[in-house]
Amino acid sequence: MAIQLNERDHLIFKLIDEHEVLLEKHISWFISEEDKPVLIRDRLRKLFYLDYLLCHRHATKLPWWTTPTKPLVYMLSPMAKSISGISQDELDRFDAKWQRHHLEVANLRMLYLIAKNEGKISNFKWTTCKTEARKQFCLDAKVSFNCGGIAYDIGLVNNPSADEAMLKSLESSLSENGIEMVLIITRDEDAQIELQEKIAAMSDSTLAKHCFFATHQELYKKGMIMAHWQNAECRPLNLFPRAIEEQERESAFITPPVGVQPHAVSA
Repeated sequence: MAIQLNERDHLIFKLIDEHEVLLEKHISWFISEEDKPVLIRDRLRKLFYLDYLLCHRHATKLPWWTTPTKPLVYMLSPMAKSISGISQDELDRFDAKWQRHHLEVANLRMLYLIAKNEGKISNFKWTTCKTEARKQFCLDAKVSFNCGGIAYDIGLVNNPSADEAMLKSLESSLSENGIEMVLIITRDEDAQIELQEKIAAMSDSTLAKHCFFATHQELYKKGMIMAHWQNAECRPLNLFPRAIEEQERESAFITPPVGVQPHAVSA
């Protein structure tokens, strides 16, 4: 059974090509033009059945995936690449570690879109770093947005290694790639501390002054804007204080229902 590919189908192909692998939830957020994600499950299944997409269950347990069933991962088929003019390659997109890295990057984009829908940021733009840009500066993505009346240009790095060559590339991104800070997201606190120590020990480093750290767990709990970030010296800070101040002002004006007493909410 043949179908007529529409504009949204080609947008799905473009997004998967950009991120390499995506979950249904990612695609729903990325193509949505409304205040909430669109439902596209049936369309993704049809594109899969007609060999436009490859689909399989991720091979390992992802710590941020909360259902017992492993998530369905979508990739482009050779036919979809041919239709879209995307070059074929021999990259193993079924490798679980490789997939996890790219899915985590897509999660960060989704978190920013959630912050946008909640009114915490505006004028949000996302650029996935690929090919030569990725090799040169070791960034996974660049983002720009307004928050609390301030414009930000940020480089994102997901779970990087702590080798000296990569850190030097990240440092050069601050002077050569149009960003003002680097956000480093790690999978656990041990990896974060190792990177903080390495960067803090770099002599005369601009990276140490302009990079900030958080774990995936912290970001999934608090969001990209409200999270408690740390600098290279392991000091916690509110990286976007105006957004936090604004939320605190709004919370101060919320009146509890009659008969309900205000109470502290655990973090």
